[in-house]
Amino acid sequence: MRLPLAVPAARRALRLALGLTLAAVVGVSAMPTPATAAPAATGPAAHAASAPRPADQAKPASIGGPAIGAKANRVGVNAVGIDLCAQVAYAAGFRNNPLVTAVAVAMAESSCNPSAVGSNGPTAGCPNGSLDRGLWQINNCYHPTVNDTCAYNSQCNANAAYSISSGGSNWQPWSTYNNGAYAAYLSAAQAAVARLGGTGDPPAVTGTILANPSLNIRTGPGTTYGIAGSVAYGATVRIACYTFGEYVSGGYWPSSTWDRITNPATGVTGYVADTWVNTTYDVKTMVGRC
Repeated sequence: MRLPLAVPAARRALRLALGLTLAAVVGVSAMPTPATAAPAATGPAAHAASAPRPADQAKPASIGGPAIGAKANRVGVNAVGIDLCAQVAYAAGFRNNPLVTAVAVAMAESSCNPSAVGSNGPTAGCPNGSLDRGLWQINNCYHPTVNDTCAYNSQCNANAAYSISSGGSNWQPWSTYNNGAYAAYLSAAQAAVARLGGTGDPPAVTGTILANPSLNIRTGPGTTYGIAGSVAYGATVRIACYTFGEYVSGGYWPSSTWDRITNPATGVTGYVADTWVNTTYDVKTMVGRC
């Protein structure tokens, strides 16, 4: 969760100050919603949002060669370039050799620039031309369910690539795979994957607790789940992933997003309402879905 202030430091200071006047009321004034609830199609990236249909897996993902243009950067994540591709590909679900291939394909397609865009002339089924968009250059004509908001969002683009490639088992939809251009990036991709860490985990994403005096850590994404522990106001926690659960109307940014966190001080892992966690960017652009 983030507040719409221009300067991250000012936003953090304001929100931490506001926390002194608010109680940790997660579990109060909340209306339960199904755990499968998802944001609107125009919202931030999510596995369930703007995802390709199964029939789309047989269609081209990209048509042209490497992208040479760029849209305005729309994402905020804690890595850039090839390391960004490795991070979001891992979060999307790619593992082992398919993870390395995914990163190499993205480098060949977009140089791992999330704003990259390539323009194509008329092709079969797309008489008016089309655009290849984002890290994995997802084509807007052959994959219309991947809207622009998703395509230019690093994690959502990676999620779409995971779906189109059948979990990394089929790279035929990508032109740079078919022409072999991706192979030139395999060594660099392997190095980027290695930098994810000895356990294969992406770099840590952290947030600051805003509930005063403390926030309950639940065993699931809602206040009907048991309490695994708690974390104090102002503490820094590690965020592994996010999911959707009970709608929380209190806090700073009412939503149904819940973060799976670990309290470094106690080692307790569980779920907290994202509305009570301050992150530099929207958590859904920083980590994958649980």
